[in-house]
Amino acid sequence: MDIEVKVPATVANLGPGFDCLGVAVGAHLTLRFTESKKTEIAGKGPLRQVPDNYTYRAFVAAYAAAHVQAPEVRIETIDYYPSARGMGASASAIVAGLVAARMAGDLHLSDQDLAGLAIRIEGHGDNVLPALFGGLVLNSHDGWMRFEPSADLEPLILVAREKFRTEAARRVLPADVPRVDAVANTAATAALVAILTGRGPVEGLMMAMEDRLHEPYRLPLMPETLELHSALRAQGIPTALSGAGPSLISIVEAGAKEESAALAERTMPAGWKVLMPGWDLSGAQVR
Repeated sequence: MDIEVKVPATVANLGPGFDCLGVAVGAHLTLRFTESKKTEIAGKGPLRQVPDNYTYRAFVAAYAAAHVQAPEVRIETIDYYPSARGMGASASAIVAGLVAARMAGDLHLSDQDLAGLAIRIEGHGDNVLPALFGGLVLNSHDGWMRFEPSADLEPLILVAREKFRTEAARRVLPADVPRVDAVANTAATAALVAILTGRGPVEGLMMAMEDRLHEPYRLPLMPETLELHSALRAQGIPTALSGAGPSLISIVEAGAKEESAALAERTMPAGWKVLMPGWDLSGAQVR
């Protein structure tokens, strides 16, 4: 066994697509899997050791789903992107373990099987499905649809300087929401999918990235994020929380990305940084 896996970061929600919409972007987690006498976790970045390591748990789960005993393995991080920033780091780690196991063990698991395992482990299809398949994915309990995001649009990821845990952001969400807010989010999500796939006017992005279901409750927990979110939208840059935050995503016309990035840099607090990763259309890659 000598396998290298490259999995994209993902941005969930994109504003109104709460728990149902996510997209893969061109920042990546790269891991190497090799035979070992004893399972070990090594390499760059913050490393969760066995048995709490997401990649290892997914690796074992794939073998278990195929009714095969998982081998001992060395999992080495070659490259990574910031974790606990709203960029789907846990989803990428899980997908990496699943696709590596399928290759290493020649397991008879379909993409559908891997998707089901990923959702079961991570809990949210809006993160793991784009990591697995690339592109823009709309999902529900009944299935999912994958779309190709338009090359005329570009994502800017505004990476927060401090971490924030999704669990804290989820605890503040109300159990029920007003009907008017649910209707507004439905309309915005439909518009956002249309615009991102080149079927709607880009002028509608400000409306299409406005959320009423989670951002009004989460943003007050993150003062720097709230201030930057408000400032960018006030300057006409369509912006939303990246996942549950604290980072943000702005989606801009490709020809204006440098100008928009420069404006964001002038507006951001110290310690934040701008990524211009582009879309990832390939999803998890194994070699």
